[in-house]
Amino acid sequence: MAVENLTEKRNRHNIGLIFMLNNALIKQKNKQMIKYNLTSIQADVLTYILFNSKKGEINQLDIQAVFKLTNPTVSGIIDRLEEKQFIKRTKSEKDARYRKLVPLPKGEELMDILVKCSNEAEEAFVSDMTEEERNEFERLLKKAFKTVETF
Repeated sequence: MAVENLTEKRNRHNIGLIFMLNNALIKQKNKQMIKYNLTSIQADVLTYILFNSKKGEINQLDIQAVFKLTNPTVSGIIDRLEEKQFIKRTKSEKDARYRKLVPLPKGEELMDILVKCSNEAEEAFVSDMTEEERNEFERLLKKAFKTVETF
């Protein structure tokens, strides 16, 4: 039996922790969003649309790029948000090949709630960290993400 090197063990352990952390955060957000008939990812996409639709057109490709999701996954999310009357698809004024994602009043009413829930979740997540640890954690997360993006 080959002896596993310490770096390999640590890396697998870190990946496991990241996976568990992600699942725990999604589970927590799903609990918060159930009363608004939203899933965690639907809430995230709706928040993105609400924040960015004032700056210009948002379409499905934007959602795919920002959230690193596949076309079928984003289509399903957008379909559900539209069915629930949080958003609507309209013709793009810039490019006829795309449909613009526009928030509806029902979606706009949730803006403050979505922001508050997101802020509370993040604050709870780092509540046991000092300001220095929070900054270092954010720096390391960004560094890890940038590295993974290049794969």
